[in-house]
Amino acid sequence: MATGKSHYSNTSITDFFLDRYIPQTAEDLVSSQAQINQHVVTPGQAHRPDKLSYDLYGNSKYWWTIVMLNRNALVDPIRDLKTGLVLKVLEDASKV
Repeated sequence: MATGKSHYSNTSITDFFLDRYIPQTAEDLVSSQAQINQHVVTPGQAHRPDKLSYDLYGNSKYWWTIVMLNRNALVDPIRDLKTGLVLKVLEDASKV
């Protein structure tokens, strides 16, 4: 099993290989009692999910939580991330 805060940490090991990865869904994120806030995308964050994640959480690796919570608005996480778009975001993604 992977350790730490890896999103693979709940994936079992079978014959020295990780088993099938089943990612968290938006419903999992919301049901984990995480606080959901709204954020308006600024011009510097447009088309940059990594920059948006860094600005919100201090780390670019949590961009996927933003995409998961806004699947209908961000079908393509880069092209659809436009200035003025209102997104649902986690208050603290490091607890995911």
